[in-house]
Amino acid sequence: MSTIKVDTIQTRAGAVPKASDLGLNVTGSVLQVVSATKTDTQSITGSSFVDITGLSAAITPSSTSSKIFISVDVSFSGEQNSYVAFQMLRGSTEILKATETGTGLECAGGQVINSSGNEQYSIHKEAMSGLDSPSTTSETTYKVQISPMRTSSKTAYVNRSHTLGDDNQYRSASTITLMEIAG
Repeated sequence: MSTIKVDTIQTRAGAVPKASDLGLNVTGSVLQVVSATKTDTQSITGSSFVDITGLSAAITPSSTSSKIFISVDVSFSGEQNSYVAFQMLRGSTEILKATETGTGLECAGGQVINSSGNEQYSIHKEAMSGLDSPSTTSETTYKVQISPMRTSSKTAYVNRSHTLGDDNQYRSASTITLMEIAG
């Protein structure tokens, strides 16, 4: 493929054509970005995974060969000795998880809230990212789920520390960002 260098593009309507309209190879280019920010808090009790409300985003790929880069930052906390786990889903399909099974939980991420060091007063960040191939041009929703995991008596919190007794504890925000990458 030959290389074309374009310094300035002007049209009568003032619109700049897409690189693909000019016949340029755009593989790897970011075609669109969608994001959502969760600013409220949520508490989750139990040992199963539940949706983090407000931490989902929908994107409509322009081609079946496009890939979707997913980037998530979840602010969370939990009771002492909690084992907080996260799942990433495309629709109802788990993604970004281990394929090897056995002892342990196959998930997108997780952390332990230790019983020492006053960790229940802190906010932790779980950063998850990866590249997905949805192979569709239909609107596709990505979301995050959380589980306190260990026992049904533990509680996990999104966007706040477990203990909120005074101004020495925290509230925060969580984000999900989707980028369509040309395939």
